[in-house]
Amino acid sequence: METKLPKLLPPNSLISRAVKDFIESKEEKFIKIWHNQLKEESYSASYFLRTYDKMPEYEQLALSLCQGSILDIGAGAGAHTRYLISKNLDVTSLEFDSGFAEIIQQVENSKVIQEDFFSYSTKEKFQTILLLMNGLGIAQSKARLPIMFDKLKDLLADNGRIIVEITDYKFSPEYDPTTMNDPEVTYRVMYEGSFSEEFHWLYPNLEMVSLECKRLNLKHQLIYEEDETLLLEIKKH
Repeated sequence: METKLPKLLPPNSLISRAVKDFIESKEEKFIKIWHNQLKEESYSASYFLRTYDKMPEYEQLALSLCQGSILDIGAGAGAHTRYLISKNLDVTSLEFDSGFAEIIQQVENSKVIQEDFFSYSTKEKFQTILLLMNGLGIAQSKARLPIMFDKLKDLLADNGRIIVEITDYKFSPEYDPTTMNDPEVTYRVMYEGSFSEEFHWLYPNLEMVSLECKRLNLKHQLIYEEDETLLLEIKKH
């Protein structure tokens, strides 16, 4: 008899499903995430809907710097988008997962584009590009980081700024050099018995970001630092 293997789903579809279940049931849901298949963490669905007062200091700082036309890349369930809209700011949420996109669309005055960052094409230039929760991670690999920076520069208005949070994993208590190929990490998600496909996430350090800024004639400034978390502001010269 042929053994049927469980269907593996896109990672974000499981997370957005948990968030939707939380919204509908009002009961907390939990997602398990494995780092390189060995280290396990548990995240609550409500975390992806956190309000401004529940956000860490660096996220609050990043949001306070947003102005003009804003592009929230990898918007997720829209925690940052919601706050920006509440301040009557012009924000476009870019999110690849359809489940997350549907959640954001329920927010009044939201503008959601369901598309992968690398295939996203627009003539619009943004005054603020927001990349929180280690937003450069969507590059997935060191090889694709230059491609991502090329695109970010193209999307940025001449007087604009990129607000980006990076996490230097070597200073994180979760870092284990024997199981992690720093700065590229492999993840898998589980929710209510369903498992995701493996996905890769990049943890670029300050040196890697600095090299890309120098290559593209961008200037960067460190505006927040605590443990492994760094918040940078990047502008055109």
